[in-house]
Amino acid sequence: MKPIVMDNDQVCRKDNILGSLPPSDQLISIDLPVGTGVLAKNLDSDVRTIQKALNQIKPIHGGPTVALVVDGKCGPKTNSAIWNFQFKQFKAKGADGVIEPGKQTIQRINQLLFSNAPVDPSVNAEIRAKVVQHFSIVARSVHAAQATVLMANAPEGGLDFGRSRANDRLDRHFALNTLSPAARAQAIRDIHGVYTMYSNVLLMPGALGTGAFEADPTGDPRIAFTFGNGFFLQGAVHPEKNIPLDRIYLGRRAFFAINDSEFCAFIMLHEMAHFVGFPGGGLIDDNGRGWFTDDTISKLSVRQRLLNADSYATFAVECRTGDPKKPPYVKAATTSR
Repeated sequence: MKPIVMDNDQVCRKDNILGSLPPSDQLISIDLPVGTGVLAKNLDSDVRTIQKALNQIKPIHGGPTVALVVDGKCGPKTNSAIWNFQFKQFKAKGADGVIEPGKQTIQRINQLLFSNAPVDPSVNAEIRAKVVQHFSIVARSVHAAQATVLMANAPEGGLDFGRSRANDRLDRHFALNTLSPAARAQAIRDIHGVYTMYSNVLLMPGALGTGAFEADPTGDPRIAFTFGNGFFLQGAVHPEKNIPLDRIYLGRRAFFAINDSEFCAFIMLHEMAHFVGFPGGGLIDDNGRGWFTDDTISKLSVRQRLLNADSYATFAVECRTGDPKKPPYVKAATTSR
């Protein structure tokens, strides 16, 4: 199962994680293999690179308990440190005692070195404080969306009590005005079902105390990722990545570098749509990114909008703010994969 990953261009793709690193001249690299075995060449500069890198990794993540001497010599202590790191990260099947250029061991070293936070998010107070700050906006947006949908479905006749305004919002974001009365009523029930699941996500237990949201434990440099309909996969663990499927992961290098709480809340609202899916088990995907006034959204059919993550995020934002104008952080984009 591949996760739905939001890259730094704000476009979600069905992609792998743990295999991508940001372009940077800071990332460590070696020219030839380092370690033991027939492949190892152990050039002085390459060995020093590995020794310095392993010394920066905490023992809990496979780094040496006693710092290696950076001497360019691949002796028993360096070889042992390489094997111990591989075993900690990849278990026995990935511990061959040699680090090859561009392969999984050096990729994992880079991921650990250039992640902006400790791998264990439960002990990082700063991360938790940031998520809680954004989480308040998320919760208010979800509750406002629920209230608006309920208001739109109120019986006609008598006083309006905001029913017309609520239906106008639904029409803007989901184009429900193109449906028959019966189909419209069903669509409203389905939309309400999605936001009911959003509320359930907010109540899920998590290490950060903020529902299903977690700081990404992999060190992957994406904004966020989750698994489609992951809410219904509670207790399941990805067989290769060894991470729970019932989480929404926020990127250490990207998401937590954003200082705009409104933008962060919008990302979280977007990911929640992928996570909960559509009533009946359908996947809410990315048929278009942007505000309802953007061509990428306005050209979508009702069905495409009902299965579009940004439609739920933008509707919730307008319901909370009461402002139909496009916020600066919402970007229009096609979602080709």
